[in-house]
Amino acid sequence: MKLTKAVLLGFLFCALIERGHGAPAHTVRGVVISTDGAVIPEFSITVRAVSQNPELCARKRFKNGEFTISGLTKDRYQLQIHSPLYIPARLDFDFNSSTRPTEYPIVILHSYRNEQRVTPGEEYTVSAKTLQEKIPADAEDAYMKGVALHREGRLPEALIQYGTAIRIYPNFVRALGDLSAIYILFNRPESALMFLRRANQIDDHNVVIKVNMGIALTEQRDYAGAMKLFKNVLTGSPRLAFAHYYVARIHYLQKKYEDAEQSIRKAIENDPHMLEASMLMIDVTLQQRKYDQAREALLHIRQAIDNKIISRFIDEQLATLASLTSGFD
Repeated sequence: MKLTKAVLLGFLFCALIERGHGAPAHTVRGVVISTDGAVIPEFSITVRAVSQNPELCARKRFKNGEFTISGLTKDRYQLQIHSPLYIPARLDFDFNSSTRPTEYPIVILHSYRNEQRVTPGEEYTVSAKTLQEKIPADAEDAYMKGVALHREGRLPEALIQYGTAIRIYPNFVRALGDLSAIYILFNRPESALMFLRRANQIDDHNVVIKVNMGIALTEQRDYAGAMKLFKNVLTGSPRLAFAHYYVARIHYLQKKYEDAEQSIRKAIENDPHMLEASMLMIDVTLQQRKYDQAREALLHIRQAIDNKIISRFIDEQLATLASLTSGFD
């Protein structure tokens, strides 16, 4: 069974500010990669200034993973990153209140469908109740059509097929779960939770459903409810790195940086190749001004990704952190 995630981003925020006459013009440089560390070959970025007055949005196209956005004179911006077959990502910048020492985002784009592993080398398995489902052939056929459309990013069409499968077989847990994942992508967590709760009533031991419920609650900023679910998942699956990562992410959103750091370490311990966890570690340690630990996390990412573009990009950040560290000697 597939575990489809909402947009998950790992960021390292660093800042380049070009000072001149009048308001400073900001520049954001970054790289866009996939979950396996490969650079995204082609992507576009829509640049939107966040203000009360509507403005035209610039759309820029980039290749080979790298991008540079210059001439940002407003205080707040939203960058929307798009690439075929990947879930769009969003970056929010508030230059007026930023306290970060450097501004280079490293963005991970996820495919529309992803498999998670419970433990390294072991494929994720669904609950026994799900395996015992006797699904009508026409419901299974509609579901598989939905899966193919989902993978291609044709989400409205996938919703129709998942809905058809559920109408034929209302207790179709996989269809309920995947349909809810699309609603999360559409930023409709309340609709996602309606189907996820129904699936959870049918199969209350299904970890995939519980994880997606936690994601939806996090999107609603119901951090207490989400945390309760993820801890419940970890009681039965203590080595599920993704659950540890999301616990860390909730702590980070609540500015509980020490707790976030502990959960990130558990995620990395159980899945050393989980790039999101290492990138969140950078963000957490920068917030705490633990520049040595941020440098260690950057080195871990550099070693995990065999790519000259990313290595060069990370080396620039390492040099900046080295200068910051030496300033405290």
